[in-house]
Amino acid sequence: MFYVHIVEMKRMSHTFRREVQAVVDDIVLDIPGVRGGKAFGYPAYKINGRVFAFVGDGVALKLPKSQVQEMIAKGKPFGPFEANGIWQEWLHIELEEPTDYHEHTELFEESIGYVAEKG
Repeated sequence: MFYVHIVEMKRMSHTFRREVQAVVDDIVLDIPGVRGGKAFGYPAYKINGRVFAFVGDGVALKLPKSQVQEMIAKGKPFGPFEANGIWQEWLHIELEEPTDYHEHTELFEESIGYVAEKG
């Protein structure tokens, strides 16, 4: 199982939507302590050195498991970040229009607070 996961990661093209990255930059990079970087080859955002979000075909945010489950239950644009359930504290948001991520600024702020609290 572990080997399969590594092979799948190596096959990933590390493509992401640059226009989404630009919007996420706008939402989070002015918040004190937030830094941009990379995780798994994708644009990522950290607080206190810990990743709270990254951009791929959408945006993944780290939030409490119960909140992730509630958001997934609402349906699109929310979904599980990874199908086999390993990343249960991660919510995937995929919006067609990059500027629509601004409507979810509160979730980004909650993610930052959650990861900062976990230390």
